[in-house]
Amino acid sequence: MPGKHIIFLCILILIKGILYSQDGMVRTKEGRSILSKRELVTNCLKSFHKDRSDATTFSICECQVNKMDLHFTSKQYKRHTAYGIIDIGSLIKEDSLFEKEMENCFKSSGQTFLLQAEGFEDEFIANCINGIQQSTEKKLDINNVRRFCSCQLDLVKAKKISDAEIETLSNPNSLLFYEMMDKCGDPFLTDKKVSENWNQNSEHDIEGPSSDTINILTINGMSYVKIKTGSLIQIWLFDTGSSDLLINTDMEKQLKKEDILQDSSYLGIGEYEMANGTIDSCRKYKISNVQIGKFKVNNIVVAVTEKGKKIIVGKGLLNKFSNWSLNNKENTLILTK
Repeated sequence: MPGKHIIFLCILILIKGILYSQDGMVRTKEGRSILSKRELVTNCLKSFHKDRSDATTFSICECQVNKMDLHFTSKQYKRHTAYGIIDIGSLIKEDSLFEKEMENCFKSSGQTFLLQAEGFEDEFIANCINGIQQSTEKKLDINNVRRFCSCQLDLVKAKKISDAEIETLSNPNSLLFYEMMDKCGDPFLTDKKVSENWNQNSEHDIEGPSSDTINILTINGMSYVKIKTGSLIQIWLFDTGSSDLLINTDMEKQLKKEDILQDSSYLGIGEYEMANGTIDSCRKYKISNVQIGKFKVNNIVVAVTEKGKKIIVGKGLLNKFSNWSLNNKENTLILTK
């Protein structure tokens, strides 16, 4: 997410000495007319790539210009004038308290992210990338992060997302959080995403009939399904909230003995959020010949946890199929190739 708000400083350079009526002028602290309010507002709007028909931006610009009236002394204006041109940006920056007042005109609009996305795309994306990089110590895939930030930019503009809505992104259970992740993906992925939604290439990873109906067990409201990996035929907890297959260290040792898990299939360490909200760092492998019902499924990611014994099958396997459904009445899992 962009890590900072932009601050509009009226425009960096403006011409001095325009003579208009007193009411339409920005005056020095001594009361001397020095700058045209209308021209300042016009330049402000141009900096946002807006015109006077945009009420929100016009209000920001008018607020900032009005704050300048009677604030700076003639001496201050003179200090920041060269060849008849006033450097308004440097004039404001020398007064940090006033600079914050100018920023408040911008922040109080409630549309800072939207205005930045609409008028300052490069800065929006740069702030987004910087914010993500500062939030983790992991080495990130910069191309993946850039794609995410570009997608976020497009979503903010398309939905006219307000600052209040952006704040909900800090809540991992909010609608906007999941919409952003659904449309833009995970910016913290460091390798190619392996647990993707179904696509036409998925069918190449499945051997078996067009469909199969598999009996499942239901115990204390939880569903379990029989799966074979190597020589191991075990009962796995069925969890659609999980991504990859989750195995324990005992199973890892056995699958290594059978050469199901090999050094060549090791994918590195991945971070997984457990059901209790804790983060578990797990070893990841890619395996094939995972047998469920009458199907053999290849190119499946398994993650090894050292924090429990339960083995879990998640959507990394299920998403290989074009369709899957649970029949609670019959206690069956229906898989379609």
